[in-house]
Amino acid sequence: MEEPGLDAGRAAEVGQPAPEFSLSSIQGETVSLADYGGRQNVILWFSRGFTCNFCRGHMERIAGGYETLQSNGVEVIQVAPNLSETAQNYFRNRMPRHPFICDPDKRLYAVYGLGDRGALEATRNTFVSFSTAFMTGVGVETVRASWVDVMNRNFIRRLHHHALTAVEQGVFIIDRQRIVRYRSVLGAVEPIPTADDLLALTVVLCP
Repeated sequence: MEEPGLDAGRAAEVGQPAPEFSLSSIQGETVSLADYGGRQNVILWFSRGFTCNFCRGHMERIAGGYETLQSNGVEVIQVAPNLSETAQNYFRNRMPRHPFICDPDKRLYAVYGLGDRGALEATRNTFVSFSTAFMTGVGVETVRASWVDVMNRNFIRRLHHHALTAVEQGVFIIDRQRIVRYRSVLGAVEPIPTADDLLALTVVLCP
């Protein structure tokens, strides 16, 4: 059954129309892909959310180049597998400048062809994330972010997400005609392109 706000019947392949969606952001606005048609190119980033120090680092690098992307007609939309209320609680008065959509059931991930690499990779990702976080001095923040995401009324569901699932990241560049021009599927701790790299790709792929 098709979910409200999702166009589940269309593939997210390069050269094909991007699946449409209309979902709420943690900033309180409705984000619809159709609204960018004819107006802006879109970088759609399916992330691992805010609990992983790798994803927080990617967000910081995107933020550093966000004004440049905007001035060149490019919007960034981040999708995360967290609960909206926990993301709002975590960011509070320091909301991301780009739209941040939560998809805890990973339905939009599935629509765009992103899957789960399973418990073994989830265990590896957790070890790499926490060990790297503590070695680089951000271990306390990583623990705090994970605590915020797990310790709520959805405890079992969120614990399962952290311990047993390894949802893939994905980066899609969608042009003003809402055609997918670039698709990259990555593991949870793999780096996404920098803001400068994304802008360069968009300039070439979305003339």
